[in-house]
Amino acid sequence: MKRLIWDIETSPNVGFFWRSGHEIDVGTHNIITERAIICVCWKWAGEKKVHSLAWNKGNDEKLIKEFIKVLNQADEAIAHNGDRFDLKWFRGRCLYYRVPMSPKVQTIDTLKESRKLFDLNSHRLNYLGEYLGLGGKEDTGGFDTWRKIILENDNKALKQMVKYCKRDVDLLEKVFDVLNPYISSRVHYGAYTNECPECGSDNVIISKTRITAGGSKQYQFKCKDCGKYHSVAASKIDNPKPLDK
Repeated sequence: MKRLIWDIETSPNVGFFWRSGHEIDVGTHNIITERAIICVCWKWAGEKKVHSLAWNKGNDEKLIKEFIKVLNQADEAIAHNGDRFDLKWFRGRCLYYRVPMSPKVQTIDTLKESRKLFDLNSHRLNYLGEYLGLGGKEDTGGFDTWRKIILENDNKALKQMVKYCKRDVDLLEKVFDVLNPYISSRVHYGAYTNECPECGSDNVIISKTRITAGGSKQYQFKCKDCGKYHSVAASKIDNPKPLDK
């Protein structure tokens, strides 16, 4: 399985407005420069290197056209708040440049999974990293970093933003690795078998047998190598391993 861990950093719109404040209405006609993607960083699960692409003085067209080739290779794309933010943002820029993109991308959103599965004080990536003893995020340098990148094309500030994004990718993979045994599988390595959907191992044991509301029998398996649980209809398994206490 090719798992892509990725993250983007984006620019705000630049526009004219008469005053600042809470709940001030700024219409789209006030925009003079559309928001764009400053950089995208990614790595394949288990890979040491974090790759990056950055915009060219506000132009993210090349970044979009290069990264879509990467995204298209992924069996699963993992991002924190990725379903609501990263994926939609990237698809919006693909639309702008008329770059074809599949309407269906198999994703794991660690923010969604954390909120669904755990009652924690926060589900932000930085908090999860610190809560799990994995460290926190890189310092962006504050809003001044965005200002220098957008208004001054400051290369030093751009490098700082890429560094920040790369750290997010590294931290995300570490957080995902800890969360993963609790997350339901999206892609099944051993479809219609008792092999682990996570790692493909056949070193699995039946942890539970259940009968569904429809009257069919299911086996719940646990992988003794990676700890992942998965369920398979009993009718799909020819020779299940015995229940292991």
